[in-house]
Amino acid sequence: MRLAFVYLQGRQARLAELARGEAPSEFFYGAAELAAAGHTVGHFEFGEGVPAAPIAALLDLFRRAYLTPPKLTGDTLTRAWALCPELNAFDCIVATTGHIAFALAACAAVGRLKRPIVGIQCGLLHHPYHPLRRAMTRGLLNRMHSLLFGEAERVPMLEQLGVDPARLQVNQFGIDPRYWTPGGAREDYVLAVGNDPRRDYTTLLAAAQEIGAPIRIVTRLPLPAPLPPNVEVLRGSWRDRALSDADIRELYRRAACVVTPLHDSIQPSGQSVTLQAQACGTPVVLTRTRGLWDAAMEGSVKLVAPAEPAELVAAVRGILSDKTIAPTASVRSIDAFATGIEEACERAVASP
Repeated sequence: MRLAFVYLQGRQARLAELARGEAPSEFFYGAAELAAAGHTVGHFEFGEGVPAAPIAALLDLFRRAYLTPPKLTGDTLTRAWALCPELNAFDCIVATTGHIAFALAACAAVGRLKRPIVGIQCGLLHHPYHPLRRAMTRGLLNRMHSLLFGEAERVPMLEQLGVDPARLQVNQFGIDPRYWTPGGAREDYVLAVGNDPRRDYTTLLAAAQEIGAPIRIVTRLPLPAPLPPNVEVLRGSWRDRALSDADIRELYRRAACVVTPLHDSIQPSGQSVTLQAQACGTPVVLTRTRGLWDAAMEGSVKLVAPAEPAELVAAVRGILSDKTIAPTASVRSIDAFATGIEEACERAVASP
């Protein structure tokens, strides 16, 4: 198949790093693995330089009144519209975020895009719906095949949004085990990484002084001041490259423990960091949310209740005091995720 992967800005600039093995392939959502399997893969971005159309401003007025699907914006629609002529040369389009997927589906609804869409969806149920908005959202969802990271979102989406069950599947995320590997000597610090708004750093900070060990947090999210004296913040994100992938890998390898603190939600969250840390051989403490993406996590990480600092303290101190604790040797690979993308594309191409 000829597959077009559409990303938010930043991926194309890193394709050369990926080719040299200097970037983990999961950031490309299975594209590299599908290219290696013999598919023709094109990479596209919702980048800069696309002039805003008057309809984009009008759409944003409706959006502020909750009269459009929640992830459809004037900006994304303008960028999708500009890309459609190139995308029509492919057999199937893989939209790597919900914003991209909805914009492309809107283009398909008026005939601008003529190829099937596979969209990766996350967090749609966090938005308010009234009957008209629900109907519009359902209409666009039924113009694509959607993939979710975890089972917890699937049934509520079927029930609340009325999506065609044949167009909504679960494909758990995976990481690149060729990049995230063990190595180096352990130190005594606890590490937390992530910019997802579902990160619950408030609970981690409440537990920090009782944990006692140095804590390093890699995030661009705002944190309350003053910070506990044993907490150091390293400002970084995938886009601004303040820390390279190799820097993050080294932090994982040397950490005594990685903590992924989360607010409770049915949306899966924290998969990348948890799996990357495990692949680097580092024990993980993870919040047990309703959206826990994989039941196997019960046996491979230390799970704690949401918003319970005392429980988090006990879990982290237990790991720090027991040097025999080791994570699961294997984690879900991006190869498995790529297979799920391939199967979704085949269903989309075969569907009427």
